[in-house]
Amino acid sequence: MLKETEWLTINNVLLELYAQEDFACFAQKLMRVIRMLIPYSKGYLLLRNGSRIDEQSSYFLGMTQREIDAYLHVYYQKDYLQYFSDMMAETSVYRDTDIMEESLRHKTAFYQEFLRQADIPYGCGILVKHDGEVCAVFNLFRNSHLGNFTARDLEVLNIMKKHIENMIVHVLAPMRTRDLGSQVRAFARAYQLTSRESEVLELVADGLSNQEICQRLVISISTVKKHIYNLYVKTKVRSRTQLIHLLMKGRYTKGVEEEPFDASEAI
Repeated sequence: MLKETEWLTINNVLLELYAQEDFACFAQKLMRVIRMLIPYSKGYLLLRNGSRIDEQSSYFLGMTQREIDAYLHVYYQKDYLQYFSDMMAETSVYRDTDIMEESLRHKTAFYQEFLRQADIPYGCGILVKHDGEVCAVFNLFRNSHLGNFTARDLEVLNIMKKHIENMIVHVLAPMRTRDLGSQVRAFARAYQLTSRESEVLELVADGLSNQEICQRLVISISTVKKHIYNLYVKTKVRSRTQLIHLLMKGRYTKGVEEEPFDASEAI
């Protein structure tokens, strides 16, 4: 059973989250304030757009770019969370060690090649379903030093799950319908982008891959990569995720508060 002070903390955390007006700020706030209630090593808020992962809008904390890329492009499909999502009819809380028997879990490629290598053998979170479809996954990882998530941690998530579902659904709706073109134009003025860089940025923000941008603009893949490299350099970001977060914030200051920029790592 939670203490009165923990209930007060949950209430204050929810009030902070409800005050967020755009998804980038909401995701950052959620990942950071949840540590007041549940200590963790790494985590993410992954968005789904239909059957596809919305890479640009998803948010990761504590994970390296290599880990993010590996999870999104290789291990997401191998994650045993997929089995859990098929069984759940509504937004649900999970703990990795409850999804699969431990001896079997340790034999999976996801555990052997990703979780163990990153020293994050323990996971828990909230699978967010709306109208029968998975629209988001809020996942927390712990390293071997912190140990497994407890029944108390799951209780906290169960208290928060419907609030988080409600926030994500209502924050995503305006984000999907906002005037992306006007945002890109304002962003382009702030960062002195060329017209072609602006076109590429809008397509990146719309979720297109490099190959899809190449086909849409009838330019080579190397030219697409060059324009994206220039966007990273001008905005001082390292990845598409950071670039989209900067665009969606609507406050166009120079660069983001991340690690020092190294242009050689941009693409």
